[in-house]
Amino acid sequence: MRSIRFRLLTGFAVSGLIGACVLAITVVLQYDLLSSSAPSNETARAEILEHVILPLVVFLVLFATGAVLVVRQVETELTETAKEISQAAAELKSYDPDLAEFPNELRPFVRAVSGLTKRLSGHARRQEAFAADAAHELKTPLALLALELDKLSETDAQRFRDHIRSLSDMIDQFLLLSRSNAAEIAGPSFLIDPSSLVRSIVEELAPSAIEAGRELSCQTVNAAFITGLEEAIAAAVRTLVSNAIRATPPGGQIVVVAGPGPMISVLDDGPGLDPTALEHLKARGVRADSAPGGAAGLGLAIADRIAEAHGGELQTCRPGANGLRLIFPSHLSV
Repeated sequence: MRSIRFRLLTGFAVSGLIGACVLAITVVLQYDLLSSSAPSNETARAEILEHVILPLVVFLVLFATGAVLVVRQVETELTETAKEISQAAAELKSYDPDLAEFPNELRPFVRAVSGLTKRLSGHARRQEAFAADAAHELKTPLALLALELDKLSETDAQRFRDHIRSLSDMIDQFLLLSRSNAAEIAGPSFLIDPSSLVRSIVEELAPSAIEAGRELSCQTVNAAFITGLEEAIAAAVRTLVSNAIRATPPGGQIVVVAGPGPMISVLDDGPGLDPTALEHLKARGVRADSAPGGAAGLGLAIADRIAEAHGGELQTCRPGANGLRLIFPSHLSV
């Protein structure tokens, strides 16, 4: 579909062309140029130049200038309106403009957009509130259940504690996912250093990796800052590292790489995931059969949604390497 500017200018040009044709016909009839008694060429040219061509040129210049200015003004106003709507969408706020500032023809469209943003803003607030309430309500029975496990034998109790811990971590991820959907991730105060982030996660998970007989390390390759909620991105990276520890055979290595650019990769010696398998695990409600308690499948889905909330994506590192990476948009980095 052609732009509005093109349509308006084309309409003005066609109108001018039709007007010029009508004027030319009028001149021919007025000066009786087609008859045998037509005035001499010298007289006709002087009359047409003075009374037709010069006024026509002045008219067309003024007409074209006015058309361009009007189109440019309308285009500027529409561009500013689009920026306001985009800003409201980025901050998950409703767009509620003064309709009196818009032409009558645009008011139904602006009113519809305003209504849509209001409904979306209300939905986002309700979703965040529900996630926070659900996480709070689920934490309490989990804590009570963990206390009840003291009545079981140590072997059985430890197994159940591991499942409860996984469920509690998953609830925390859901809460972080809800928070990462909020407008606060777009603020300049939420700049994240991926190098520092991966170092802290490696230090945190190194004991469990050593206990499992795996080697865990980190690297930095021209990393760029990421804008977002650090807790949420850290939870996503932590999930990838935990999955890599489970997937890597004893004696294998896991390397967490910050960079290049706004990217964090988790490379391992496991079998890896091809793009088709990863997309399957990222789907809603799908679990990995090899993951204890389904942690890998649902964990990857949550990690992908956290990345998506920050404008990024969870991808496989294949065919270059085995592992997964979180890629964030370059315009969010500094």
